[in-house]
Amino acid sequence: MKVDLLREIDAFARALDPKVVQVTASLAASHQEVAILRPEDALYTDIRPMARISIGVIVERNGRRESGNMGGGGRFGLDGLMARDHWEPVVREALRIALVNLDAEAAPAGVMDVVLGPGWPGILLHEAIGHGLEGDFNRKGSSAFAGLMGSQIAAPGVTVLDDGTLPDRRGSLTFDDEGTPSNRTTLIEDGRLVGYMQDRQNARLMGVAPTGNGRRESFAHTPMPRMTNTYMLAGKDDPAGMVADLKDGIWAVGFGGGQVDITSGKFVFSCTEAYRVKNGKIGAPVKGATLIGDGATALKQIRAIGNDLALDPGIGNCGKNGQWVPVGVGQPSLTIGGLTVGGSGS
Repeated sequence: MKVDLLREIDAFARALDPKVVQVTASLAASHQEVAILRPEDALYTDIRPMARISIGVIVERNGRRESGNMGGGGRFGLDGLMARDHWEPVVREALRIALVNLDAEAAPAGVMDVVLGPGWPGILLHEAIGHGLEGDFNRKGSSAFAGLMGSQIAAPGVTVLDDGTLPDRRGSLTFDDEGTPSNRTTLIEDGRLVGYMQDRQNARLMGVAPTGNGRRESFAHTPMPRMTNTYMLAGKDDPAGMVADLKDGIWAVGFGGGQVDITSGKFVFSCTEAYRVKNGKIGAPVKGATLIGDGATALKQIRAIGNDLALDPGIGNCGKNGQWVPVGVGQPSLTIGGLTVGGSGS
């Protein structure tokens, strides 16, 4: 059944455009049964399904090859992902991204304003500030946000949550890996730092309540404070107007990998889909753009918050101290001033 489906996906992608030269597709599913015995003899049991589909398309024109990737999933079975009305749009989106990149020019370099798209670009939020709001880093004083509880650390209007209660999301849990019920924790409210994510140990040492963020990769690992689904709430700005207000910058729609230093909050992220914008006009797509900055500064330089909050399609994984757990991210469109854009163009 799975082999036939993958062949069907391959044939469908190649039929969409003659420039398609390679298609990759993968399906993955897991079924985890969890039992947690607490010291007070309380027993917690749960079933945690997970499924994901990933599709990549490579196109070629005049000897130039570019790729596009798309996927998604969540805490449910494979049946929905294998339905044609689900995977067809995923194939089309992967092909669209590949064709965009086929026309991309070298990204410019310099300090400029950037508009981030909604949804998956929230991975920057996750990495640049999310880890810095985990309890252990703050208890040890190694986070850029340590000792700033109650302080204004972001622009007004910025509200960030970590919510493990969202139905079917990759990062969602009935209870965490210590038996604490999953929670909707406000981390930043209207720009002010109001909370950290806590497991039981760090909560006890910091004199606060656990937040349901004690997570571990498996029974063989030690729980620690980890994100679940971390996202910024929507604002009131029109996304199209935010791009129209961009005088000379980048509109970054898709993100790839990145690196972050937890202590300083400095980050580097690569864009998988981005466009040059001048005087409010969207120009050519750009290739090889990287966004460079630090989380604490970027939070204060948010100039507009879109009304288009979206969550990622269900593709996130997070690593910390050698442990990997599934997570979710999300955000509305954001205008951030003064980010350094790395590129080889002019």
